[in-house]
Amino acid sequence: MSAKVRIKCPYCGDVSNLHEGETTCNKCRNQLGVNSGGSIYLYRQGSAYGCAGGFSIYINGEAYGSIGNKELLRIPLGYGTYNIHCAAGMSRSCRDLLVTVTPENPVAYTKVYIKPGFWTNSFVVEPMDPKLLEL
Repeated sequence: MSAKVRIKCPYCGDVSNLHEGETTCNKCRNQLGVNSGGSIYLYRQGSAYGCAGGFSIYINGEAYGSIGNKELLRIPLGYGTYNIHCAAGMSRSCRDLLVTVTPENPVAYTKVYIKPGFWTNSFVVEPMDPKLLEL
């Protein structure tokens, strides 16, 4: 399974997917820090719940676009601690995940899915075994 590279431009704030070999922002054309040290892989587990729409992604409260059903994203980030939150439409309830990316542990593998509830559904972000991604 190949991952789309999702990056947020530090200059203009544009969030976009990069294609192989791209290193500049599609909007302002500034250089992007694609190899900024670490990455978060986020996989949206396939499910009939909410499959028609994307889940919005927030990392440390900043929007990083959305993720489709059975989609895998690689989000390059510098070393640090990050809170991953997902939401869609009126559903804002999410069991967030806090991950730390370091030189010793440069990649965090995570997945998101919907947990059906009686009154409302909630999102769950949790660690994932990278072997399941077949990278």
